[in-house]
Amino acid sequence: MNSLVYLVRSVCTAGLAALFATAVGSVASAQNVASRASEPLVYRSADRTAAAQPSSTQSASAWKALLVGGNHLIDGYNNAANDIAARLRQHGVQRVAVLQSHGPAADDRVPSARRREIRQAMKSLGSGANDVCLFFITSHANSRGIYLSADRGYLSPRDLSSMIDAECGERPTVLILSGCDTGTFITSALTGDNRIILTASARGKVSYGATTTDRYVNFDRCMIKAMDAGARTWRDVFERTRLCVDERERALGVASSEPQAWFGSQVSHLALPGRL
Repeated sequence: MNSLVYLVRSVCTAGLAALFATAVGSVASAQNVASRASEPLVYRSADRTAAAQPSSTQSASAWKALLVGGNHLIDGYNNAANDIAARLRQHGVQRVAVLQSHGPAADDRVPSARRREIRQAMKSLGSGANDVCLFFITSHANSRGIYLSADRGYLSPRDLSSMIDAECGERPTVLILSGCDTGTFITSALTGDNRIILTASARGKVSYGATTTDRYVNFDRCMIKAMDAGARTWRDVFERTRLCVDERERALGVASSEPQAWFGSQVSHLALPGRL
């Protein structure tokens, strides 16, 4: 494989240490991810998948969305956050916030992808009884969570659970986690009948990145492609994305990242904004 082509693979498998030692002067410990048995591609709510199908008629104005690019060292992360935000606005979503990563040396006056700014951005979108929440983040990741280079630390499943519980509660919620090992986020603390969780990879799996000329990393590219191709529901988005990711990985001759999903019984056929 051309070493200049698939730059994110080496970061995910070797950890963040070498990259951050050069780029931000901070050495992160390299991790060796233990091999695990393959997990199912789609997780389902135990004993509740046969429940009556929920309504998918939430209007675009009910949605509030936060899109986060977590690492400034690869433009594709910020590109995906910005471009998905633009698509949501085009489909009528009015409450949209974007946080980009500007690095740990960024001016504190610049809103950046830090844990405190993520909490503040969620609050700034307001709260209503009929809200539908969307949270998307893309970055390097491992079993500790998704890396926020502005914080020089990780957004863990526990961190995200606390934020989502506080700002979305029992409202319909879509969580999209893009990075290596993001299957870690499909936990009892985050799953629920009112939630959809889409992850770029299974627990312990690498999510392969992007060529040096790609606008997005692989999972994000495939998901945006699915949205642009007219996928109506989030389940449809996931299935199209999974097939696209598998095709790219087979063409490259790399191990499968095994994208994962949870579909709660109340939102199992939830439509995308503007796709009612």
